[in-house]
Amino acid sequence: MRHHKIGATLILAAGALVLFLNCGVENPLQPARGNNEVWIQASGFDPATLTVPAGATVVWTNKDNTIHDVTSGTPMNPGTDFTPSPPLKANETYSVRFTQAKQYPYYCTVHQNSGTIVVQ
Repeated sequence: MRHHKIGATLILAAGALVLFLNCGVENPLQPARGNNEVWIQASGFDPATLTVPAGATVVWTNKDNTIHDVTSGTPMNPGTDFTPSPPLKANETYSVRFTQAKQYPYYCTVHQNSGTIVVQ
């Protein structure tokens, strides 16, 4: 009977540890995203909308194993606000300096994900 109590206690402790580790604690091995950084992930751009001051440089980092790009505008209305990025492999970056206050929509031509940079 004592072995059953020890086994049950170990199972409960392991379950509590799993819950604790999955409670929004960021991966300590993954560096934190910078203030003016957008991560490109399989699910899209993170954050989808980023607000920065005029003169800021925004950096997109491909955190996916698939090639992505960053292009001004939308899939239905490509823009010319900034030069499109080259295809970005995993962990490659692309940056753009935004000087004029306005909204800059952008998208990935490969996967059609979209986002917006809001410059104030």
